Amino acid sequence: MTTDTDLSLRAVTRGDVVLLSPVGRLDLSTYVGMRDGLLKHVAEQPHAVVVVLGPDLELGSDPLAGVFAAVWMRCCRWPGVPLLLVATTERHRGMLERTGLARFVPCHERLDTALAVATAPTRRHRNEMQLPADTDAPHLARDFARRTCLKWDLRQASPRTVLLAGELVDITRAHTSSALVLRIERFPDQLTVAVRHAGPSPRDAPHRLDLTRVHRLSTACGNTPTLDEGRVVWAAITLRSGSRA
Repeated sequence: MTTDTDLSLRAVTRGDVVLLSPVGRLDLSTYVGMRDGLLKHVAEQPHAVVVVLGPDLELGSDPLAGVFAAVWMRCCRWPGVPLLLVATTERHRGMLERTGLARFVPCHERLDTALAVATAPTRRHRNEMQLPADTDAPHLARDFARRTCLKWDLRQASPRTVLLAGELVDITRAHTSSALVLRIERFPDQLTVAVRHAGPSPRDAPHRLDLTRVHRLSTACGNTPTLDEGRVVWAAITLRSGSRA
């Protein structure tokens, strides 16, 4: 996947884990391309994303490594996909030490140790369904959310989850004619609701998405582009520890 003419991301899959190797020079002109490229791979919701910093990556200056912390902060709420760094050269290991990046993003010196962490079992449950982008979609989404919360015994979270599912579907279908995918995930401390559409369309205008009501219903929310030029609109709800949410 190309992020910029002077920087690209080579992607390889290892089971459910995506390995990304940046190739080229990371500087002010390629920073946004690197950030958006990483976010698009995270939005595909693999088990984990491992970024391998090797000899093919030239770093313009240490502060530019903050792009990895920025991506980690964007994805820790949604989709909750672990982001790990592997520094394979002394130059990159020195950068990680000088910047203190390891305080935010898990960093490793060897790929095998990173993969052992990335492939470890996680406590998460996922349920999804495909919806048509028509007027019936919000109703179907609310019913699906209600049944999912009942299945997971999330009584207290159910009302907000149902409202969010209908709202996110309603927002998304106004900008696309493509089929929608509704995904609900439960983590130990939060529940996420996400609606995805594939590919751009004449009605696709993500900068005009009105998430006001979603903000009021959720702990965090946002929208993220995907590798197929589509978009995911998402929201997260915090679950109280030790309760049935």
